[in-house]
Amino acid sequence: MCDCPDYFSCFNERKPRRKPVIVVSFIALCILLLAMRLVNDATFPLLLNCFGQPKTKWIPLPYTFRQPLRTHYGYINVRTQEPLQLNCNHCAIVSNSGQMVGQKVGEEIDHASCIWRMNNAPTKGFEEDVGYMTMVRVVSHTSVPLLLKNPDYFFKEASRTIYVIWGPFRNMRKDGNGIVYNMLKKTVDAYPDAQIYVTTEQQMTHCDRVFKDETGKDRLED
Repeated sequence: MCDCPDYFSCFNERKPRRKPVIVVSFIALCILLLAMRLVNDATFPLLLNCFGQPKTKWIPLPYTFRQPLRTHYGYINVRTQEPLQLNCNHCAIVSNSGQMVGQKVGEEIDHASCIWRMNNAPTKGFEEDVGYMTMVRVVSHTSVPLLLKNPDYFFKEASRTIYVIWGPFRNMRKDGNGIVYNMLKKTVDAYPDAQIYVTTEQQMTHCDRVFKDETGKDRLED
């Protein structure tokens, strides 16, 4: 039985309070805007003016989480024969020079969205100076045997690393006569998760031309 004087009064008393719903909706909206702010560069100036402009600079999440990958047709996966897909915003290119020892820039290097290393440059034992993360490792065809001396470290433990192997066409050809390519083919058979790419002949020609334009010399092929 309803103790209200009339039906509509009784209905109004029984109608659930909307205040909690409004509060929850507001919180959800704030969380959504915060997520959009972290993932994008949108500043929401009008909204921020309501709360006061923050003095600290917002740093969006790494671009690799929110931008579509770019396809690089000059680099082909040895196992799948698919082109490399990669998108880098802020790169750290780490040399394998002994001058890196004592620099203590490992933490700064690891904050880059893409970290490139050369040949078989080690990270274990030198993390304070060169960091411990590796996204792309560019390897000369002459350094491939050095990687194969410790394949578990390079292709099993670091299976998320992308390897880009470059060298003259005579060593990288796929008709069974490419010495280096044959090594890489055996490697991906033994380590299916290894991400190994080789430069195409066209890309290698382009890189040689860039090298000559920059230095005025022809690259000496080993």
